[in-house]
Amino acid sequence: MAISPEFRLAAACAIWPPSDRRLAAIRNATSETLDWPRFVRVAQRHRVLGLVQDGLKRVPPAVPAGIVQEISTRSAQMLRESLAMADEALRLQRLFNEADIPVLFVKGASLAMLAFGTLGLSIGQDIDLLVPFKALPKASAMLMDEGYRRYDPPPEISDAQLRLVLRLRRDFGFIHKETGIQLELHWRLFLNPYAMAEDSLMANSRVVPLAGTRGLRTLGEEDLFAYLCMHGALHWWHRLKWLADINALLVASGSDVERLIGSAKARGAGRAAAQALRICQRLLGTPLPDRFMASLGRGALERWLETTALNVMTKGQGEDDPHEARFGTTRGSLSTFLLSRNWRYWLAEMGYHLTNQADVLMVPLPERLRFLYPILRLPLWAWRHAKRK
Repeated sequence: MAISPEFRLAAACAIWPPSDRRLAAIRNATSETLDWPRFVRVAQRHRVLGLVQDGLKRVPPAVPAGIVQEISTRSAQMLRESLAMADEALRLQRLFNEADIPVLFVKGASLAMLAFGTLGLSIGQDIDLLVPFKALPKASAMLMDEGYRRYDPPPEISDAQLRLVLRLRRDFGFIHKETGIQLELHWRLFLNPYAMAEDSLMANSRVVPLAGTRGLRTLGEEDLFAYLCMHGALHWWHRLKWLADINALLVASGSDVERLIGSAKARGAGRAAAQALRICQRLLGTPLPDRFMASLGRGALERWLETTALNVMTKGQGEDDPHEARFGTTRGSLSTFLLSRNWRYWLAEMGYHLTNQADVLMVPLPERLRFLYPILRLPLWAWRHAKRK
């Protein structure tokens, strides 16, 4: 598989922590002829601009001045956004505590601190909150009182329609009316209830300090590792950032990788974790024992999952988002069925792929007829596209 020099350099910068291995990888990548504007697009698409800026500062190659300025400007903007989201997350943690609503902050500022020890290197797009399903109405009302409005599902749908689409969702999307900060309010981590066991998330949670005595409650170590692996795998690893987070987290925590892979298997995320570690070692050189890597298996299924993820990640020299290409998500979607041996997982995954929220809102069927949605998927899709034209 051909990997472009631009993606190779982005991957070299994504290695953490700073080390001789990272410096050598960056030097090796910058020895090739680079399309610098493409490199910026690759780094931005994969959300590793903070790591790229750090890496190029440590091994300064002959980067055009305009590219240096662009990377610096974009990184500074992302850092401002990251600090604003971290500050808002701390405010929300306090409000949820005062309202006695259990909440976990997933990824975001808490993950950045655990993996990198700073907020400037791993930057997300929004704040992810997880609350128990029974707390969802109270949590939603509190967010709206604090200046947020729900945008997904659309706020204009009726309560009856909202109840119909609940089973097709795992979160609600909110945006703050003044700051523009986006937030996803989850009641489960994954749409497929068999993707990963979630029953002990609150009990195993921990608080990550951010500012003095203030911190965010997040997933415990084993839950976080399993979640990050399954999340990346279900999204076909189309962003290098997700691998960079896992690599940095493993190195920073000094965790027993064999224990973590065992806990991921127990939670149903074993194949996703094995896929993550194989790609981390291949792209980021994550230091993992050969004996342990051999135990993960290298059969046809494992090779196909690894190749599929690498193809998605490096599509279009590393700058093309698979969601924007025709049939760009097909192979990735097929790979999600291979992440579990559980037949209940397969059935649930099939159901979610064949049932669409837009269909449910267009043709609300009674409970006893919901099995018809997969059959109606194609004609309803054709009808929507015909109306647009």
